[in-house]
Amino acid sequence: MRIGVDLDDVIAVCAVPYLKRFAQEYKVDLPDEKEIGWHLLREMDQRVSADERDRFRIKLYDGTFFSELDIYEDCPTVLEKLVQRGQEIYFITARAERRRMVTETWLREKRILDHAKAVHLKPVGDFRPDYPRGRYDAQGSAQYKVRLAQELGIDVFCEDDTLIAKALADAGIRVLLFDHPWNRDVRHERITRVSGWSEAGALLGV
Repeated sequence: MRIGVDLDDVIAVCAVPYLKRFAQEYKVDLPDEKEIGWHLLREMDQRVSADERDRFRIKLYDGTFFSELDIYEDCPTVLEKLVQRGQEIYFITARAERRRMVTETWLREKRILDHAKAVHLKPVGDFRPDYPRGRYDAQGSAQYKVRLAQELGIDVFCEDDTLIAKALADAGIRVLLFDHPWNRDVRHERITRVSGWSEAGALLGV
């Protein structure tokens, strides 16, 4: 079996530290940590403009943010067991290709880089010309991941993003959706919600 695995908020704890930095920068209040997520940014239009949010994200990502993320509990153990069972793991992220060094360094430090057959980041120039440069393009990321998953023959994809999960499922790919506050409304016959890596591992036979 070939398994595609997203990085941010599937392997790496990303949304919570990001939103905490955002809240600190713009003096906004956050809910309980269990309810912190990307959906909160959509509610910030009256407080922080989309252009300003873009500038904040780019500045943060160009710093040490990605190198300081934590890894989700049980992730290394489950990935190791999957590889031992002969499954092929492909890390597939919508992070830009120019972030390959910091990404692979982090994966190596967390001792999971060698579990992957390959690490795929969004290629340079793979963007929609009609979309604002510097803004996260969920639709473009969905198209990229579906295309790559089909090229690689991915059987199951571990994902957290609502739009991407639906696009993968619509393309006939089974999705394990890692549960977060921003994806609670997702329903699809090919999408199975999981609470974390322990449950995902059980569904994958380990």
